[in-house]
Amino acid sequence: MVNTIPGLVAIFDEDGEPESLNEQFLEYLGQTLEEFAHWATNGTVHPDDLSRHIDALTQSLGTGRGIDFETRLRRFDGTYRWFQLRGQPLRASNGCIVRWYVLMTDIDDRKRAEEELRRSEAFLAEGQNLARMGSFSWDVSKAEMVWSEQLYRIFDLQPGLHVTFQLIASRFHPEDMPMLGDMVERAERGENDLEYRHRIITSDRSIKHLHLIAHGVRNSIGAMEYIGAVLDITQRRLSEEALEKVRTELGLAMRIMSLGALTASIAHEVNQPLAGIITNAGTCLRMLADDPPNINGARETARRTIRDGNRAADVITRLRALFSKRAAVMEPVDLNEAIREVIALSLGELQRNSISLITKLATGLPMAAGDRVQLQQVIMNLLRNAIDAVMTVSDRPRRVVIATELGEDGNIRLSVEDAGIGFGAQDMEQIFEAFYTTKADGMGIGLSVSRSIIENHRGRIWAEANDGSGVTVCFSIPEFLEDRTSQVDGRVPTPGGAGMQRGF
Repeated sequence: MVNTIPGLVAIFDEDGEPESLNEQFLEYLGQTLEEFAHWATNGTVHPDDLSRHIDALTQSLGTGRGIDFETRLRRFDGTYRWFQLRGQPLRASNGCIVRWYVLMTDIDDRKRAEEELRRSEAFLAEGQNLARMGSFSWDVSKAEMVWSEQLYRIFDLQPGLHVTFQLIASRFHPEDMPMLGDMVERAERGENDLEYRHRIITSDRSIKHLHLIAHGVRNSIGAMEYIGAVLDITQRRLSEEALEKVRTELGLAMRIMSLGALTASIAHEVNQPLAGIITNAGTCLRMLADDPPNINGARETARRTIRDGNRAADVITRLRALFSKRAAVMEPVDLNEAIREVIALSLGELQRNSISLITKLATGLPMAAGDRVQLQQVIMNLLRNAIDAVMTVSDRPRRVVIATELGEDGNIRLSVEDAGIGFGAQDMEQIFEAFYTTKADGMGIGLSVSRSIIENHRGRIWAEANDGSGVTVCFSIPEFLEDRTSQVDGRVPTPGGAGMQRGF
């Protein structure tokens, strides 16, 4: 009968000496019963398990209690496999043990699976630690959450704490608390995907930026359960902010550098209204000194003085705006008007160098979406490059064309065309790279900064060789839409006044 039992069966006497083994046991060991009697010394039990094996048997023989432990036994081919060893004593009517029955069940596959699972869990935990990412599951109907150890560390909480929304809320940044309520509401409605960027405040009052993504599935009873990940993006956010600061500083430096080149034009623009003010003031004094005073003439002269004063003030205002140091502001921009203001600052240089400027500005152009000062910086840089390109031309007219149009894709397009000497196909690919320049005295920064600005406006910038001579540099940016939350740089709005990203 024991040969039909699915396992290795052994019968021992009251002292623990083997009396019989079933066929499966003998086949597994490749031993006789007499050889098995020396199991403690012949390597039948794995050397690492032998001491524990003997201790467990000795304790059971001494106490008369059942046996239950795991051990490794050597197979006939010399390999060891894990077994669950369970045994119970057979007692006589007087209570004395007369025999032990032992069943050993092969659990090697289970042990290997458990070990593989432990390895996978260890690798996952280490991977989450390296990636600064924690994982979680969330049973919405039961309001139960299970967190990985790394997620506890991200939230600066003791691993194993019972996770509640009150506990989570205690870490949420006050300005981002509406996101937590919104997430619960959407989960209770059964939305499949959740995604948020929010901040938490740890026990030492430091702020972390987190990115949460979760996907929901219906369980066997139809309730929604989410599996999700939370990524600590604090370092990335700090790097992005530092990079944005550097870009802003570099943009300001570029605008200041261009100030020197525009000095003559600026002086011309300011001197004209100042000369008018002085002339009109003198005329006004003479009219008032007449006998009788020419009141009407003096009044008209005063009006011209005010007009010229306003013209001078407008020039200064444009300069202050263009060279100001401020954060980017998302607003509707009249690109044609922005172009005219940049041209006004460059007229003196254009006239002094006999450069013909042609404007082809489309009528009825929609407002562009972006930062006015940054876009004017790009326009000025493209115009300055075009002026430099035609300065070396002597065998044909020096001409620059600035044009705007509404593209087929609905974006607003601006182009600056010059009749200069142009450059090769390789240069065409590289001119937007940082520190690459085709000018002997150039720094290779202007077009690189321009590309960053345009790309942050969800646009693109490129250069094309003209059919004849010269190059045309173009950029295209979206029009301003009132219901678009964030049109500058394409990133998910940051928390604290910028909302959240949701439902991807």
